[in-house]
Amino acid sequence: MYSRALNGKTLTFGVSGKLWKNALVMYDRETRTLWSHLTGEALSGPLSGQTLEMVSSPPRIAWKDWKGQYPESLVLSVGSNEDLKRDVYEGYHASQKTGLFEPGLIDNRVGNKELVIGVRLESHRKAYPLRKSFWEGIGNGRLIQDSIGNVPVLIYHNPESYFTVVYDRRQGKDLQYEFKEQPTGIFAKDSNGELWNLLTGEGPSGIVLHFIPHVNIYWFAWVDFYPETILYTP
Repeated sequence: MYSRALNGKTLTFGVSGKLWKNALVMYDRETRTLWSHLTGEALSGPLSGQTLEMVSSPPRIAWKDWKGQYPESLVLSVGSNEDLKRDVYEGYHASQKTGLFEPGLIDNRVGNKELVIGVRLESHRKAYPLRKSFWEGIGNGRLIQDSIGNVPVLIYHNPESYFTVVYDRRQGKDLQYEFKEQPTGIFAKDSNGELWNLLTGEGPSGIVLHFIPHVNIYWFAWVDFYPETILYTP
């Protein structure tokens, strides 16, 4: 999810029908600039070189968990298609096809069609495998504590609902939270026994962890955009 505000104006977007590295390319109606939906960068046109601000990641979360946290939530209806039972891309997901074109880079550290959590943080790029066996092998179940550059991060993933979130574990300059226990639902305790909401990042006394935008994406697509990416290993 990107902010549409840029240079004091609000842009409106459409789908160009073009692809860049097998990824969708948007255009804005105001200047006809072409934009990458993955990076938020302006690829060509009057706004070339500028970047949209990513304000959120596209979370996938069980409706009961979301509704429990936000009982007044509304559901966006798009031609009554919000409850489709069939995935129109089911065949693509099940195949080894990588898109209309061959990727510019093949990286065999993991399989091309394996899903990863891709994180961009300052000048650093890092990916975390999403396969169920990987998360089952982690000692505390669904939490990873890691560092990206100099930033200590907390990654939570639920293999059942596919809900994923990434937070900066710092609070101010001198305080860094540690999480060691198996989470219960969307809640986890830190090393002091304080309870944190992994959906909102809220902890004790109104403290909120800083949310880090990320994407759940096929490895071939992520590494084609970011060949310098580091792959996390426990």
